[in-house]
Amino acid sequence: MFQLSKGSLKKILDGNNVSDPILQIIQMKNIQNNMDGMTRYKVTLYDGETQHTFGILATQKNSLVESNQLRIGSVIKLEEYAANVLSKDPPKVAIILLNFEILGEMDPNSKPQATNAISQPSKQIQNENIEPNKPNNQTNTKSFFSKKENDFEKAQSTNPPGTFNGFKIFGISSLNPYQNKWAIKARVTNKSNIRTYSNARGEGKLFNVELIDSTGEIRANGFNEQVDKFYEMLQIDQVYYISKANLKTANKQYCKLDNDYEMTFNNETVIQPCEETDDLPRINLNLVKIKEISNHAANDFVDVIGVVRSVGDVTTIITKSTNRELKKRELSIVDNSECAITATLWGKQAEDYDPSDSYPVILLKGAKIGDYNGKTLSVASTTVVQINPDLPEAHTVKGWFEQGGSESDIQDLSSQGMAAAGANSGGPISGHSNWKFLDQLKDEKLGMGDKADYFSTKAYVLYAKKDNSMYMACPGENCNKKIFDQNDGTYRCEKCARNYPNFKWRMILNINLADFAESNWATCFQETAETILGIGTEELGELKNSNDPKFDEIFSECAFKEFNFKLRAKMETYNDERRVKVSAVTVEPVDYAQSGRRILQKIKQFAKEQV
Repeated sequence: MFQLSKGSLKKILDGNNVSDPILQIIQMKNIQNNMDGMTRYKVTLYDGETQHTFGILATQKNSLVESNQLRIGSVIKLEEYAANVLSKDPPKVAIILLNFEILGEMDPNSKPQATNAISQPSKQIQNENIEPNKPNNQTNTKSFFSKKENDFEKAQSTNPPGTFNGFKIFGISSLNPYQNKWAIKARVTNKSNIRTYSNARGEGKLFNVELIDSTGEIRANGFNEQVDKFYEMLQIDQVYYISKANLKTANKQYCKLDNDYEMTFNNETVIQPCEETDDLPRINLNLVKIKEISNHAANDFVDVIGVVRSVGDVTTIITKSTNRELKKRELSIVDNSECAITATLWGKQAEDYDPSDSYPVILLKGAKIGDYNGKTLSVASTTVVQINPDLPEAHTVKGWFEQGGSESDIQDLSSQGMAAAGANSGGPISGHSNWKFLDQLKDEKLGMGDKADYFSTKAYVLYAKKDNSMYMACPGENCNKKIFDQNDGTYRCEKCARNYPNFKWRMILNINLADFAESNWATCFQETAETILGIGTEELGELKNSNDPKFDEIFSECAFKEFNFKLRAKMETYNDERRVKVSAVTVEPVDYAQSGRRILQKIKQFAKEQV
């Protein structure tokens, strides 16, 4: 038999702090919250003298009930709780069971019958959730609900250890909307930019921060006045006390932290910097290898750490939804799973990134997975980005990269990758990956799936077909459609629905490629065709117009030249016939030193597999 903490429930309901009371659960009921759809459990608590019928199990403890570890008859040591006043007339208090230890089990029907416990008239019960066992003549104890409001506030005004602003400091993981008197001590791990919004109620501004302590993480939002009040105060990596904020069910569309709730600052919220920071973690990670990202669905969020092997330039795009300009920059990231992926930085992050930093380690916490042209990562506004973080995983991947990993045969999960992964960072690594021989195109049925397959190969150009290799295209911006000579000095573009006085040349070059194993036809467009022929499209067009014999020579001279190709294979239907069409994404001259290192790496890998 366990020794229950007699009288502890009465003390809790009277507003006193009781340390680790031993209680028994004698009833339990599943209740459904219609507001957020979450399951909660209501329990009746017994302390050996009295019972309280309005105990609520914190949702993070639901699994204990569902696994039958916590059930009717269980005896617990209540290590952390919150007594929330639901109403004062009639008096009603909910005790939230935030953290506890399950000690064992007793028969819930074996509790001793207390004299005058149930037979007392209802008017003698001060709290509708507590059944007194003591005679009614004991009236010298002041009830929690008979205290004056100002007396209570006065009692809470002091800040003993473990409290802030008069409230007990709780762990983030134990916070829930049932609590109304709490404080936390947390570190800021991420802070968004100030954003504006407009809805039926008017315009406004908002920001959010992510907070962490030793128990978990939570997102906090600030609107309008709170933006002015707290945005400059809250700084990344600094620690703060926070109290009197609202808690509600988290919107998982925007909040990807492992917490069912999120916080909203209000006019009563109190935030104060804290100098005691040593006991708080700096970040909470659930790292995955880049190779494992291929097993994740689009729109999932992941934490990755790797080496930036190449950096693209800042480019500008026009968003379709808002028709506004947006800056972007692409990074190619590799880790010791020998896979790479393209991550896109947006806006200010794209502009602020320092491309001169040679092969830095980058941490992305909460990057969003995309599946357009293979797997990609997008750095969202909530993504935490750290360069060269002081983490064991960062040192591990950097060591791998510097000790031969940079020369590994890297598989690029991002199909189109970056044209030359190392071109902007001065490195020896090529953007080509997933190397194949041409016979593997058929053997592995590349391009026959629902999506295109991308691979790299080193091959010779056997033949370049000059017939129909060039056409007159619309000179309009972002339009490459074929135009038609109107025989009046103008050229008609049906897409733009207008006539132009001139045109520009575009090239579609069909080439036959071969390596030691197989040959295959591939299509090259504009830039890739210019690389193979070694001449610009406009200059080649002039030769064509003037019937210069050099036009034919250029197509002949490219024969038996060797290049590195990045190819795209995709099943297409032409004249009711389905076939795999191969096109060149990038074409580069062969770096024979690089190629030799890659082959040597493959030989070493093969030798290890034979041992």
